[in-house]
Parts: sequence; C-alpha cells; structure tokens
Amino acid sequence: MQLPNKNTQRPSGKLSGKEKPEAVVLAEGAMTLMDELIQLMNLEIEVVGARKMNEHKDLLKRKQRLTIDYRANMKSIAVQPDVFKQLPDNIRASLKLMAQKLAEATDRNAKFLRGAVMATQRLIQNIVSIVKQEVLPKPGYSNPGALQFGMNAYSPTCKPVAIDRTA
Repeated sequence: MQLPNKNTQRPSGKLSGKEKPEAVVLAEGAMTLMDELIQLMNLEIEVVGARKMNEHKDLLKRKQRLTIDYRANMKSIAVQPDVFKQLPDNIRASLKLMAQKLAEATDRNAKFLRGAVMATQRLIQNIVSIVKQEVLPKPGYSNPGALQFGMNAYSPTCKPVAIDRTA
C-alpha cells in the first residue's frame, strides 16, 4: 500500500467555473481527509506488522497532522450544522459512508496497535522475570546459607540434647 500523497489537492472551491456551496466544499474536504486517514491507518498496520519502525515515525507524524486537520474540519462543520442541510443527498450519503469506513479503520488500527503494545509489554515482563530469577537468591533449602535449617543437618553451634523421661 502506498503512502497517501502529502500534496493531495484539497477541494479548491471551484468546479467548472461555477462556485460550489460552502457546505459542499467542507464535505469534500472532510471526505478527502477521511480517505487519507483511512489509507494512512491501513498502511500503519502493515508497517508496524513488518517492524519497520523508522518508517512508522514518519507515518505517525503524518497521522497526527491529518488528525489535527480532521478535527479542525469537524469543528468548522459543527459550528454551522444548518449549512449541511443544504447538501445534496448523494454527497450526504457519501459523507456518511466515508465516516463509517473511517470508524472501522480507526477501530481496526486501535486494536492492532493495542495488541502490539500488549505483546511488547509481555515480552519486557518476561525478560524482567527471567533476569530476576537469574540474579536474585533462591529462597529455601537450595540456598547454601539456609542449609543448616534443614532436617538432620549438622550445625556447629547446636549440640544434640538427650532427655530422660523416666524420672
């Protein structure tokens, strides 16, 4: 999968010499951002799965920038909800479909990244556990310093005592 072009042309606001309504321009801009985010999140799954962390740094920066742009676009839409009532039905349906696709891609991306983080945490916990087992002294009778506490063990400080119970 190819990285979405950083220089993707966003809707310019003009179509065939005629001016587009503001709602159409905002909707097209939102759909373009959603499409780029979907492509980027799908690519992120591939890159992280292939453990290409140098490429992931660039993707992450791009994803953060697109997310900021998307939030700004959604805020501008939220400020003027009545403008979107003027949208043609086909654009409104496309916007809704794209929003569903973005939600699915976001969910898939979050689950994958959560799984990758959990796997990394488990690996680190296992390494720490192994190191602790090797480094820390073992409790119990296997410890030579504690051997004297075992049954029938010789102790230079303790002498056996005989008790006469016949008296």
